[in-house]
Amino acid sequence: MIRRRQVITGLIAATATARMAHSLNAEAEKSEMAEIRAVWLDRSSLVSREEIKATIQQLALANFNLILINVWSRGYPLWQSAVFAKETGLTIDPGFVGRDPLSEVIEEAALAGLVVMPWFEYGFIGGYSGYFPGVGGEGLLFDRHPDWMARTRSGGGGFSAPGGLFYWMSHSNPEVRQFLIRLVEEVCLRYLIVGVQFDRARYPQLDCGYDSLTLAAYRQHTGDSGVPDPSDSQWMRWRAEQINRFILELRQRVKRVSDRLMVSNAPIVYPYSYVNFLQEYPVWVAQGGVDLVMPQIYRRDGDQFEAELNRQLVLVTDRQGFVPGIDSTNPTVAELLRMIEIVRSRQLPGVAIWYYRSLLNKGALDALRQGLFSQRATLPMMLPERSLPLSPPRQHRPDGRRTLVRP
Repeated sequence: MIRRRQVITGLIAATATARMAHSLNAEAEKSEMAEIRAVWLDRSSLVSREEIKATIQQLALANFNLILINVWSRGYPLWQSAVFAKETGLTIDPGFVGRDPLSEVIEEAALAGLVVMPWFEYGFIGGYSGYFPGVGGEGLLFDRHPDWMARTRSGGGGFSAPGGLFYWMSHSNPEVRQFLIRLVEEVCLRYLIVGVQFDRARYPQLDCGYDSLTLAAYRQHTGDSGVPDPSDSQWMRWRAEQINRFILELRQRVKRVSDRLMVSNAPIVYPYSYVNFLQEYPVWVAQGGVDLVMPQIYRRDGDQFEAELNRQLVLVTDRQGFVPGIDSTNPTVAELLRMIEIVRSRQLPGVAIWYYRSLLNKGALDALRQGLFSQRATLPMMLPERSLPLSPPRQHRPDGRRTLVRP
């Protein structure tokens, strides 16, 4: 069951923007609606500090309040990571050497009154053949840890991806699982964030999970010495449970850092997700593995969206953390606005929109600013019995600038 969470607004209170907001009269404050207005930022918005600043200014003008920033992409972190360095010798994605995009986004977002949730987009993907693929062409992680690679029944390690191949890490390998959890913990410990989103908590296809370690674990569990067919029901069930247990452990470890940090995921819609990728987010919801779930209800028009939304809502009993994901790349602007209105009619906590660049290119930001998002919205206050957390002191850099990285 999704626990109702109190969204951290301490970041906003730590900024000059928030101080100005506190000076508004009480009536103006009361007029703001409570709604999650989340948007995903892919790596194209992180190419420079200037691009980040311009992006966040646009989102602030459109009255968004939650940024989901890509921090784990193509097998590399988009922050300065000691955890990644321990395994590979590199601290950050080679395309971002000398920078810390996560810190930059947090600083600019705080100035604009937005909060940040790092988005581990690539999840269990450890390498991409089309981007700094290492000596072996499969990813730097696999140069160092070839035994971490997930494999098909035939022994192959590459899975289809735009412009090349993705190389996934073994979902059952304890070293892989702890590596990913340590990456998430590192971000939670070092940065002032509202929580984390861990995506691609699934398999790339049913024909996956045939690395020697995973097969040995399955055989020990079942007593069967054979190689199961990818669609074997028992084999499917066992592999799905590996993901379910990982999600639970991930949330437990995040909560050890701070009980106020949220854990989120943007799963594929169910049951399609289970039949094809062994992902079953309704189980995560029922078991308390996520605080926010943002199912990818990506449809071209409002009618299709509403029908799928209704199917997904039947799967959960507590909707406090159910935030539908809306695609902005395929629908017209009018249909996009209609989808948001449909979500509001269900009295759900808000929406998450994929993604900023598409909203900008098709003029949807202007439409939102002039219409449905014409007024600011506060993040919903979940778990009101808990007090707001205080922001840790900011560190001062040698150049005198302040950072929102935890001391």
